[in-house]
Amino acid sequence: MEIGTALQCLKSLLQDGLVKIGMFGATSGTMRDIDVAPKHLKAVTIRSIDTIDRLTFHFDDEKGNQIMGGEWGGNLGNDHTFYLDRDEYLKQVSGTFGPFELQKLPCTVNSLTFISNKGKRYGPFGTRGAKDTSFDIPVEKGSIVGFYARADGFVSAIGFYIRP
Repeated sequence: MEIGTALQCLKSLLQDGLVKIGMFGATSGTMRDIDVAPKHLKAVTIRSIDTIDRLTFHFDDEKGNQIMGGEWGGNLGNDHTFYLDRDEYLKQVSGTFGPFELQKLPCTVNSLTFISNKGKRYGPFGTRGAKDTSFDIPVEKGSIVGFYARADGFVSAIGFYIRP
């Protein structure tokens, strides 16, 4: 089943002008979020093999301070890190969520792929399952600057901060 674009997603405006889109995945898991508004995403580390095991990211805040967000999830899998150039930003993210049958979990985020304004593709990380649901978030005006999630041993749901 295809979910479609950001217009079909839950959206809420935040005080600092960010748009919060998501969650994609399970309703279970510990809610994880950042407490500083992101301005520019600098690096993303996805730990994965068969599913998204952990999400870590670095961003600059409004004052230019580098902040680490994430380290949400578990310790299985391998780290895959990508760095964004100063003039590069994420314009699209797509992924899948569904059963993680190997661990007998009803729903985890199983794959993620990112595309930058320079046309670079990062991923896919993880593996799409046969029973997965897809999501695709294209950002026409603005960029993806951060994440929030539900995560314990694995990332069970993910959402995105968009800066218009």
